[in-house]
Amino acid sequence: MSRPPDRILSSRRLAEARVHAQAGRLPQALEAARAAVDADPDNLDALSIWGVAAAELGRFAEALQPLTRAADNMPPGSVGWVNLTSQLARVLSNVGFWAEAVRRAEAAAALDPPDPPARQRLGAALARVGLTERGLPHLQWAAEARPDLPEAQLELGVAYLTLGRLEEAEAALEAAIALAPSWVQPHLSLAAMRRWTPETAHVERLNALREDPAVDRFDRAAAGFSLFKELNDVGRDEEAWPVLEESNRVLRERDGPWSADADRALTEALIETYPKARFAGGPAAEAPEGTERTPIFVVGLPRSGTTLVERILASHSQVAPMGEAPTFPLQFRAVSTAADRRALTPEVVRGTAGADWASVADAYRSETAFLGGGARFVTDKLPANSLLAGPIRLAFPQARIVHLRRDPMDTLYSCYRVQFAGLYGWSHDLQDMAAHYANHLRLMDHWREALGDGLIEVSYEALTRDPEAQVRRLLDACGLPFEPACLTPHRTAGAVRTASIVQVRRPISDASVGGWRRYERRLEPLRARLEALDALRP
Repeated sequence: MSRPPDRILSSRRLAEARVHAQAGRLPQALEAARAAVDADPDNLDALSIWGVAAAELGRFAEALQPLTRAADNMPPGSVGWVNLTSQLARVLSNVGFWAEAVRRAEAAAALDPPDPPARQRLGAALARVGLTERGLPHLQWAAEARPDLPEAQLELGVAYLTLGRLEEAEAALEAAIALAPSWVQPHLSLAAMRRWTPETAHVERLNALREDPAVDRFDRAAAGFSLFKELNDVGRDEEAWPVLEESNRVLRERDGPWSADADRALTEALIETYPKARFAGGPAAEAPEGTERTPIFVVGLPRSGTTLVERILASHSQVAPMGEAPTFPLQFRAVSTAADRRALTPEVVRGTAGADWASVADAYRSETAFLGGGARFVTDKLPANSLLAGPIRLAFPQARIVHLRRDPMDTLYSCYRVQFAGLYGWSHDLQDMAAHYANHLRLMDHWREALGDGLIEVSYEALTRDPEAQVRRLLDACGLPFEPACLTPHRTAGAVRTASIVQVRRPISDASVGGWRRYERRLEPLRARLEALDALRP
């Protein structure tokens, strides 16, 4: 039996939450609002403060429930409803519920809300789920209505950047920096947008930001990735490497210890739950032409060339990109019988042994139906899907699964120099990277044996050195006729929201092959550990 609400206590805690929120003390506002909801679960004002505070702190999973409850219990179309719905759309886009994010965002956007922060959040949510062109007008409106709002300038700059409109992106990002010089995010986006020269680099500004004691130490560490990038661009290698090492060391503290044993246990659970025998029949017959679109899953470690292959395929007249959709891992976890399904664990994997794969496929199609238009083929480029190549085959017998293979030293060096915002805990330490790569290699060897020709292998080095031969081979394996546009993916319009955002705007090139050798002495511990693990192969 639930206890009766204590509205007096709830009111007291709500008053505290409002004071903290107005003063900008978001952690304290969140705790007070959560206590108010605990005392009275129907306190909509407390739910709103709790959800908004959690969202602004980047605690999106926590923000989801209070924002949903608050928005669903407010009069649709009211000012409060619009503000909460814009926050909710942003949260949904970040936790992976893309279809619901679009539904919520478009319901609020249809009212043309006059509040610039709300319009900015709606535009950002649409951009986050791959609808940058639809989100851009909202971001432009917000930035014009409130030119003093750094968040609006940042989101506008990122949108321009993903669309390849670099001059406009630079102007918006510089505007955000001028408004909030110690805010790290626009510096990160700006540094990534091109190769800087000694005359154009922002080394002094980044050094000052990295050494500012008023800036959070984790933000200072994040700024170090931008500083490394620009020092590297201008050839100041001896200064650059210590900055990168220090930044990774600090962010490893932030993200928590990564466990090679846990990573190995997950690999073993996948191999044991999805043995080769489960795929003995091979892919099912092709679906009749025109009955449904065919997904092409592009998998591989981050920085292995997956974005390049996605852009090559997206240049084809029959293919549309869906970006890094988080949908399949979400649906995979959803059908597990494990009690805790918040993360991909051995228990979650084992709990999917008896899954109804047709229902998984149906849910995936429903969640991604808004992406890709009427294209016959759609790409789904999420590196984490490497773990789930076997389950993907069970859910989608007709799907193409393209696996990128790249020299591990180039791949891992490239991962080490990118700030992944907590996505890959193994990427902050050379020994951790080697251990993870060995597990990745073992799992992909298993999927290769299990899926046979159902796994389309692409070598990054071969692709960049002989593009036409490799593109023809890739298209043929996917069941697509050759089209010359696939050889010039840098000319293909469309948004790109990955760490390769700038590289893929250039012609296909092998310029980065062997790039790790620039820091060969510094990376020797990684090479030696990979050799000891018998993992020095793509």
